[in-house]
Amino acid sequence: MPELVSDWRNRLVHEVRRKAIHLSGLSVPLGLILLGRSFTAWALALVLAISLVLEGQRLQGRISLPEVREHEKTRVASYIYYMAGCLLTVLLLPKMIAIVAILFLALGDTVSGLVGSILKNCDVRSSPAPAAEAAAAGASSAARTLSWRVKPLPVLAATFLACLFIGILTASFTGLAWPVYLCGAAGAAFADGVAVLVRGRGLDDNFTIPVLSGALMSSVASILAA
Repeated sequence: MPELVSDWRNRLVHEVRRKAIHLSGLSVPLGLILLGRSFTAWALALVLAISLVLEGQRLQGRISLPEVREHEKTRVASYIYYMAGCLLTVLLLPKMIAIVAILFLALGDTVSGLVGSILKNCDVRSSPAPAAEAAAAGASSAARTLSWRVKPLPVLAATFLACLFIGILTASFTGLAWPVYLCGAAGAAFADGVAVLVRGRGLDDNFTIPVLSGALMSSVASILAA
């Protein structure tokens, strides 16, 4: 029992440290509000370019960066996908929808990570597949190529409710109708909680959360405006 408590505490502390960095993404919606789309997009592009250079150095073993997960030591780290997803969202989506979509990433995904740190089987993108899943995947070449895994229901529910709450709290500012942010919250929860894996690898949720939720909100807003 003490070992379980210690393991849970260590995982929670590690996740809190990672999500503290994650919350720096709140500067993007703040930049959109105060400085506008063009300045925010250029600033994001510059930071992403610098980060890509640093990431190349890290992958070559020349530098080390804090809070990189074990599975990211030999592949591109999640903060690159985070900035790329934010940049694409800022460039392609309406301003208010982009703000909410990035809040879903910065805050909703933080809730997901904290809840997931105290539950098992939440690392659906990097952990080895369970034996039963691996056996099922071995049934055919198609299964070996394409598979999907889902986080526990409490994590999905927590992410959805957190994002829905964000939509409600920001609605008076963004002017988005409830069906818009409701669908966005569902999209964010899906992007976070469902990993579609191709040959054992899936798109990073730091990229898919703002892009998918933002695209859904844009589509619903267009339908309502028609």
